[in-house]
Amino acid sequence: MFRYISKSIAAGGCLHRPDSQRCVRLLGVAATATPDGREATPNHFDVLGVDCTFTQSSNELKSKYRRLMAEFHPDRHASSSEEEKALKASMATDVTRAYSVIEDDLSRALYLLELHGAPIGESDSSIVDNSLLLEIMEAREEVDDSSSDDELRPLLKSCQEHQSELCQELAKAFREERIDDAKYLTAKLQYWNRIEETILDKITSVA
Repeated sequence: MFRYISKSIAAGGCLHRPDSQRCVRLLGVAATATPDGREATPNHFDVLGVDCTFTQSSNELKSKYRRLMAEFHPDRHASSSEEEKALKASMATDVTRAYSVIEDDLSRALYLLELHGAPIGESDSSIVDNSLLLEIMEAREEVDDSSSDDELRPLLKSCQEHQSELCQELAKAFREERIDDAKYLTAKLQYWNRIEETILDKITSVA
């Protein structure tokens, strides 16, 4: 079952390109470095100009994303040099990548864990206890046994309520810098997120 915990954040991975250092300077953000000393993707929170916290305003994120994308839109730089056009396109890519990570609760939690040096990996099965495994197994069995929209929608609502409660706990854990607790809560959130995906897939397939 632990395979559900090992979801990767492709959007949060490292990106190496010749113009990245200049791009970071123009955005005014700090870039992290890979273990071998190469430059990595700029901090996603800094790229969007928001606080590095779990709690985020969806409206504020959308507003900042749209403003930055408008600023880097090709039409605004039609008379610029090819080098400048490429740079603006690169910066727009950084913004899009940052938004895709920060706007989603689960990916934001996973990314914050990475920033705290505590990413969830394949070797972290010990953070999942038997009670959680049993709870998730029962929830999945209930979804598997449901065959109608009327049966699935209450399960979806319950699943979403679980995730909402976990997000509230996560916000507090990160705020208080209880990273081990945040790691466990993120693992739970990932399980429930996968169950929600399964329910939604099944709802669309139910006649």
